[in-house]
Amino acid sequence: MTKDQQTWRKEFKKEKSNVVPSSAISSSSKAKTTLPAKKATPPPVFEYRERGSKWVIEYQTKSTTDQSTGVITVNVTDPKQHVYIYKCEGVTFDIKGKSNSIIVDSCSKSNVVFENVISSCEVVNCKKIQTQVKGVCPSFSIDKTDGFLTYLSKESAKITNFVTCKSSEMNVNYPDEAGEMKEVPIPEQFQHKLSDGTLKSEVSDLYH
Repeated sequence: MTKDQQTWRKEFKKEKSNVVPSSAISSSSKAKTTLPAKKATPPPVFEYRERGSKWVIEYQTKSTTDQSTGVITVNVTDPKQHVYIYKCEGVTFDIKGKSNSIIVDSCSKSNVVFENVISSCEVVNCKKIQTQVKGVCPSFSIDKTDGFLTYLSKESAKITNFVTCKSSEMNVNYPDEAGEMKEVPIPEQFQHKLSDGTLKSEVSDLYH
């Protein structure tokens, strides 16, 4: 019997050809574990845009502020002007003058101090934000925010209302009749009861 007639040799060759090299396995596993490159952070923005009468402040951190003080001063010169603050961290914003509205979007560990607002101050998608009203702010809108603290002036404490949604750890500081600062939490839990076909909601007993 010749070598060509020996079938076991052919089967052995087939099985041998199916073996995957160890180098190929290691290279494929490395390819799977490669992490995607991080997106570069856009450059900081602080400018006034005539279109929309809006101050736009974006991607600011303490290191991008003047002399690394962490303070950015906004001088509002017309009550029609809006202030929009986006993706900032560790910054204190000092907004002077009367503005139409203030929006704080996707910021963290920042402070917003302002004098007067005509419509409202909105805080959206933020973490650990503090605000201080030196004059009057008729309304606050707080949405998807964890950690909100505001200090109201005596004048603003009489008229300010709060609209909240999907937010937690919210507190309000205000001066009482004797001038002493008081702190109260904004309720996060409510009790709902169906009565005569109407759903009635009340603040949880935790806040009484």
